[in-house]
Amino acid sequence: MKRPSLGAVLLLLAVALPCSASASVPTPARLRDSGVLRVALDATYPPMEFLQEGKPVGFDVDLAQALARRLGVTAEIIVMDWDGILAGLNSGRYDVIISTMNITPERQQQADFVEYARMSQVFVCRRGVSVRTQEELSGRVVAVQVNTTSHRWLEKLQGQGIIPRDIKPFPGMVEAFAALKSRQAEVLVTDEAVGRYFALRDDTFSVTGQAMQPEPIGIAIDQRHPELTAAISAALEESRRDGELRRLSEHWFGGELGQLSPPPRGFWDFSRAVALPRVVKGLGITLQLTLGSGLLGIALGLLVSLAGLSRARGLRGAARVYISLFRGTPLLLQILFIFFALPLMIDVRLGAMTAGIVALSLNAAAYLAEIFRAGIESIDKGQMEAARALGMSYELAMRRIILPQTFRRLLPPVVNELAALSKDTSLVMVIALPELLYETKQIAGTYLRPEVYAWAALGYLLIVLTLSVLARRLERRLEARGA
Repeated sequence: MKRPSLGAVLLLLAVALPCSASASVPTPARLRDSGVLRVALDATYPPMEFLQEGKPVGFDVDLAQALARRLGVTAEIIVMDWDGILAGLNSGRYDVIISTMNITPERQQQADFVEYARMSQVFVCRRGVSVRTQEELSGRVVAVQVNTTSHRWLEKLQGQGIIPRDIKPFPGMVEAFAALKSRQAEVLVTDEAVGRYFALRDDTFSVTGQAMQPEPIGIAIDQRHPELTAAISAALEESRRDGELRRLSEHWFGGELGQLSPPPRGFWDFSRAVALPRVVKGLGITLQLTLGSGLLGIALGLLVSLAGLSRARGLRGAARVYISLFRGTPLLLQILFIFFALPLMIDVRLGAMTAGIVALSLNAAAYLAEIFRAGIESIDKGQMEAARALGMSYELAMRRIILPQTFRRLLPPVVNELAALSKDTSLVMVIALPELLYETKQIAGTYLRPEVYAWAALGYLLIVLTLSVLARRLERRLEARGA
């Protein structure tokens, strides 16, 4: 089921609430009489304003609806072509323009403006690549949308001695981001709103730096209606005070426009603000991989070891083949084979998490099977013979007599295998599963902060120490029960 946008929720509130009750800002008489605030925009600039299923959506649309609600009216969105949008305002076709319009001296001669945000140009890179300053563009392949502020800025840079290896102008922003994603470009220069929107919704991208100082964007209002300018200004200020404008920005961009700042310099500040949230998320996935593949590996390893000790020649042969196959090939190869090759061979498509757990479980089971076999064979054979003499079946004697003693003896080597397994989980980064080391590596590459690898080391150490403590407690319980 499709979630309603924030704009839709605001529109419903505007309709549901009586106009007199919803208007906490003085409403100009001309709006009060019509009950409508006519808002023009050029719906070709996602995420600020664009068409979705034929309807205008975006940050500016949500803002228009929020302001109209505060004025006690509803917003009527009028889609206009950019070239004639100011002329339409001056001819009275609509009341305001909310369409990411830069406030310039030339435009201020044609309309009044109420500033609602500041927007800069930013550098967008793939995760693992970082361009922070304009000097770092030298020798890079740079993507940009043709005939934009970013494009003109890049051309001026070349006159300052900053020479990119290649500038690739694309007709639209979608094509420019596609080029960056497919590695046809190393960095993209674009408006902050666009860069942050795509980075928020696609982990491939990261906003790594600010290309230009933020410039003001504003709501254009007909100069013949100063009372409307005052009302819009008051409504906007009220939305700032109660946090609605900030919430809209966080919804669309992950933060306020114009507030892009470089990551903190100090290790602890950087870790708290940037690294630790992602490291903790990666640690959670590593724990899932360790526990999931560990439990499955123990169960499968026990079955394989019992098959290897079986009197049936076929089961013994299958167990030997299994153990030889998974101990004789690299775990990395097994992960790649299960994730990439199986879909082509038998049309079995596994997600990254499932493929990682399957590969790790199958590999761990081969090693655990040998541990279990050695443990079972270390139990005096006389115990099995005595159990059989008392009338127990082989399966019952194994379950009641042999295996309990085996588990007690094998607890340390099994824990060692699980500890090794927790570190082997780092190999699943080759299938882009964001476990602990993958996240740390991405942070180190994106922000050029290799010291964050210390957090990965601490995470793996924490897992191993926790397993060791739990194993010692279990061992003491088993000893007490045996006594």
